[in-house]
Amino acid sequence: MKKNALLSDILIVLAVSTVLALWFNGLSNPKGISLIREQQVVETASDAEFDELNDTTPSMPSASTMAPLDTLPAKKDTTKTPPVMDNTKDKVQTATNEESGPVKPKAVSYAQVKKLLADPSVMVIDARNEHEFAEGHLPRARNIFAMEFEQYIPELIGMNKDIRIIVYCGGGQCELSHEVSNNLIGLGFKKVYIYLGGWDDWKKNGMGK
Repeated sequence: MKKNALLSDILIVLAVSTVLALWFNGLSNPKGISLIREQQVVETASDAEFDELNDTTPSMPSASTMAPLDTLPAKKDTTKTPPVMDNTKDKVQTATNEESGPVKPKAVSYAQVKKLLADPSVMVIDARNEHEFAEGHLPRARNIFAMEFEQYIPELIGMNKDIRIIVYCGGGQCELSHEVSNNLIGLGFKKVYIYLGGWDDWKKNGMGK
């Protein structure tokens, strides 16, 4: 009898807990956790973003176009009252950045990945575990397992945040690449791309050949 009473109490507690959890998640909290797994929607990168991958060196004026030293204007008198700075342009730029919203990763195709790999400055991250990585991976890829991302933060946080980064995993329903990409953006990286096809798509297309 005592066992039956205990089992009954346990069932009642579980039932009440379930009802309260559903109520809080669905009614009390408008941003509650979805009970059904939702697929993340990622904007697709355009080919135009990669047209000048190797053209990163700023052009310098030639000697023939530079003015001789003796023709340069005389140094201005710095004791004069400085002109009022017009910061309208800065305000417009700030407003534009705010309207564009937060940085988000973009999806890239197999063809775009091959184009990106032609640039040695592009970083490639394999978000799978070390065993899957050892079985095969993209050229120049380094293994940063999504579940161990925090171990790499001290190294990543000091890197140039403007470099392009490709993140991939197995492809299909694998979401490890999404997790790593979001973490990278959280660290300040601005050009993060997810190869949605992942390793499966890379193999299907002849492993980059």
